[in-house]
Amino acid sequence: MIQFNTMVSSTIKSILIFVVLCISTINFSQNLTEQQLNHILETSTEPELVRLNTELIINKNYYHASIVADKLLTFNQESPNYNYRKGFSIFTNATFFNEAIPYFEIAITDVNKNYDMLSHKELSAPIDALYYMGRSHHLSGKMDQAIEYYQQFLALIGKKNVLVQQTELYITQCHEAKKIMKTPVDYEVINVGSTINTDKPEYSPVVSLDGSALYFTSRRLHSDSANINIKEPGTNLHLEDVYVSYKDKNNQWTVPKIMDFCKPEYNEATVAVSTDERRIYVYKDETGNGDIYYSNFESSEFQELKFLEDKGVNTKAWETHITVSPDGQRKYFASDREGGYGGRDIYMIEKSADGNWSEPVNLGPTINTPHDEDAPFIAVDNKTMYFAHNGPKSMGGFDIFTTHIQENGEWSEPLNLGYPLNSTSDEIYYTTTVDGLTGYLTSYRDGGYGDKDIYEVRNKHLGVDNIAVLLGEIETKDKSPLPEHIAFTVKCLDCDDPYEFTLFPRISDGTFFASLYPCQEYEVTFHKNNGEEEISQEIIKTNCDLKYEEIYRRMVLDVPGLTVMKPEELIPSYKPLAMKHFFGYNKNKLDPEKGALKIFMDSLNAQIKDGRTSIEIEINSSASTVPTKTFGHNRVLAEQRAQGVKHFLVQYFKEKDISDSIELKINNISISGPAYSGDYQNIEKYAPFQYVELSIGGINVQDTDIQLLESKDGSPKIEKNKVLHLKDQQGDTFTQGEFKEGEYQYQVIVGIFERIHYAEGMVKSTTQKGFDAKIIGKRNGMHVVSAGSTNTHEEAVALLKRIRNEVISSAWILNIKN
Repeated sequence: MIQFNTMVSSTIKSILIFVVLCISTINFSQNLTEQQLNHILETSTEPELVRLNTELIINKNYYHASIVADKLLTFNQESPNYNYRKGFSIFTNATFFNEAIPYFEIAITDVNKNYDMLSHKELSAPIDALYYMGRSHHLSGKMDQAIEYYQQFLALIGKKNVLVQQTELYITQCHEAKKIMKTPVDYEVINVGSTINTDKPEYSPVVSLDGSALYFTSRRLHSDSANINIKEPGTNLHLEDVYVSYKDKNNQWTVPKIMDFCKPEYNEATVAVSTDERRIYVYKDETGNGDIYYSNFESSEFQELKFLEDKGVNTKAWETHITVSPDGQRKYFASDREGGYGGRDIYMIEKSADGNWSEPVNLGPTINTPHDEDAPFIAVDNKTMYFAHNGPKSMGGFDIFTTHIQENGEWSEPLNLGYPLNSTSDEIYYTTTVDGLTGYLTSYRDGGYGDKDIYEVRNKHLGVDNIAVLLGEIETKDKSPLPEHIAFTVKCLDCDDPYEFTLFPRISDGTFFASLYPCQEYEVTFHKNNGEEEISQEIIKTNCDLKYEEIYRRMVLDVPGLTVMKPEELIPSYKPLAMKHFFGYNKNKLDPEKGALKIFMDSLNAQIKDGRTSIEIEINSSASTVPTKTFGHNRVLAEQRAQGVKHFLVQYFKEKDISDSIELKINNISISGPAYSGDYQNIEKYAPFQYVELSIGGINVQDTDIQLLESKDGSPKIEKNKVLHLKDQQGDTFTQGEFKEGEYQYQVIVGIFERIHYAEGMVKSTTQKGFDAKIIGKRNGMHVVSAGSTNTHEEAVALLKRIRNEVISSAWILNIKN
């Protein structure tokens, strides 16, 4: 599916066709092994090597041609002929056009119209060395030098030469590039990095609409080395394979995995992926011309590739690419079939009401030209198309253009997306995420990893309008694989032409996506067993005022019944705990084996067992105003009490092996109570101010029953959802469930997500509706999104009603200590 030097290849064929007629017998095969080639290089004469190099070039075996050219240069390092052969082999074998320039610089010192490619006595280079010198500078972004060499080339060749028209086009592109580069567009072009890219070619990226999966083609060695001995003779590269990388929960690309259907001995290249990623479209050259195949995900894996039977798509011509509109109603593909406008054109087929596909329709002269149009991609609005074009409005080869369907049904005039998204090299295979603000393309640029690389392109101006999208994730509570038969149906309840469609979550990670229209009401139903059993149903109203809206959902299924868990059930609730121990004069010891402290510790252990982590215990201590001779000063006594209990707790938690999850904090040390008046024997007066207090803040889901505990020493059972006050025999107190006004905030929660970018998306969409949304932290490994907070329960209830009406009906209240 390599499309980058197709014009060059056809040009070479035209130039060298006469050479084929001159060669009656050449005894060298193009499929040489390294050992065979080395033997030939050691034993052949210079004339034989010239003939071998010629044959290799004609057969497009540029890798071996380059090696033979190295040998020829040992006979004459300054030969323009041999330097041309070397430069040409480099230029056509890979994207390393910069490396070809030093050889072309020597080649153009002596060019000859009557160049004899078969003679070892030929010292000159052909005049097309000037053409390739210009092309190398053009691709390198040196337009003035490129124009100079192009013009020198045109001055030497006849007007009927097959390269005249192409050279004039390249000159036009150089001027266009200079104009475009004077007004750069605000793009951020980022190499996706070494997790995806290697020193081998990576290209044809297809990003999932939610941006969490990237399908692409690579010519790398398999991880199991299964293709180590299988290489393409002309390039010495492994054959094409399709890989996929997923973003982890921290939004980083993971190590790519090869797709199940790839075979080492065949070329398979990425083309497109269905919205639910249950079908992958692939380019495969099995018939000799190149056609579109597909693979469906079934029985926990992608199946063998099948020939695409859609009416009129695959023909005896060259079909290179296909894409499916997100609504599934149209397919756009590229083909060089007869009857087009020239080169490869883009065609469309449309699904009828009975589910059949129409005959292909050429998109017409607004889109298609005498040049090549390829790699179409349809955005989530089903009307914006990105495609690659290599005509006079390009900067040098293929550039990415955009167009959209207008109200009259016609396509708008294509617009070059500009620099630096496009460059003077080839840019092709552009796909975008759902909002249009992040795209991926293939390009060769300085600072890459060695060959064609995949780049991420960020922008602020290509966002889609008049569309709403539903994005979400669904998983099982026990993290077991999601059943393949889980699906969801979206039904528009108030559209002028009511419609519905069914999609599946991505089986690898449970993410799902659907495009919706603004200002409409939809019924979204999750079901199993081909719709026979309903799992959940929700009514979603899309916003009428926003040009673009993202709606986020997360669903967790309890197994084995696959019932939906309430979101608040995913975050455990824990009551606040507090105990206060009172001391006699100068006494500061605690007994952990009885009374209030024991209940406190039992309660804490129960919460830890129930999954609570990151616990902060605050320690407050007090001494009365009664003078102390033992400690010298009452504050010292209070400090000793605080430090004593902290030391005790440190040892206790170490023995329980839970010290890593608990933080001990001395919060307040005080001297309190009435002023001392010489009546130290008045215990009732001063004893209430000689204490140490321990407290742990609570995390409380409102209106949710929480199973609490019963102390092992026979203390009364603590009732559910009630504040409990206990007092032991020595007067120490224990309190559970008291949320003190002013110490806690009521957070209205709109979602909890494992993926950070989903949580960030929920914040953005909720903020757009006028709420003070933010991520308030992680609970149980999930990012918790709040739409706002209040200091009183009454205010929280009022806010909750608004949020349930305007954002999500499953919102709930979480009480968290300040």
